[in-house]
Amino acid sequence: MIRLIATDLDGTLLGDDKQIPQEIFTLVPQLLRMGITFVAASGRSPYTLRADFSPVADDIDYLCDNGAVAVCGGETIFTRPVPQEIVREVVTFCESEEVHVLLCGSKMTYLVPVEGTVYEPHVRPYYFRRVPPDQLLDTGDAINKIAICDLRNPKSGSYDRLVRLLNGRAAATVSGDIWMDVMQNGVDKGQALAAIQKHRGITPDETVAFGDYYNDIPLLGRARYAYVMKNANEDMFRYGNRVAESNNDGGVLRVLRAIADGTFAL
Repeated sequence: MIRLIATDLDGTLLGDDKQIPQEIFTLVPQLLRMGITFVAASGRSPYTLRADFSPVADDIDYLCDNGAVAVCGGETIFTRPVPQEIVREVVTFCESEEVHVLLCGSKMTYLVPVEGTVYEPHVRPYYFRRVPPDQLLDTGDAINKIAICDLRNPKSGSYDRLVRLLNGRAAATVSGDIWMDVMQNGVDKGQALAAIQKHRGITPDETVAFGDYYNDIPLLGRARYAYVMKNANEDMFRYGNRVAESNNDGGVLRVLRAIADGTFAL
């Protein structure tokens, strides 16, 4: 019996156009009537996800900031902010690396304006609130995740240097071709999904999950039906037990339709 579906967004539910497929807004109510909870699992922050899923915003759960925050029924049930001293060090590091840093807080995301820069098209889909540079480290908000955009690709060197800087005091993860995240140690999508499962009394055996990238590995590990997207890197497939069609071919939607119409193969 399936009682929960959790899906990553970018590279998974969303096509390369970065748009939420409109069909999800008809599928979610069908799944709800079947007693199935839908969880949007993303590196995006809570208010961004609510805006993205506005037609069903009050009907779904959210796994936000790559696992630093979990929201069930409008209630935040799990949060693990990054220590403030780590935030300051990482901001300084990003300045020296000439990469763009975004501080994902409980109230909003804080970043230096990117309009007119090479970062603007990459930041726009995820974060839409800006603060002046001199307020970046004086927000008075808990920072749940630090997102770093490195257009050179983090694997070219900035990720290794970031790991050395943190020296085990916080966790750094490559979360996309040009993205890496810093979060509190022990925080990942799997821990946040476990919190949602516990809150709702749902087991991994009753869970379907979809992912395409390394930061989705813990999410897939909390689901009996663990779908890796066909468009994922080759080394991702060992972390799932099923393969969904690519994000551009509506792979997640195909599985959700099968669940909704009763043709899903258990």
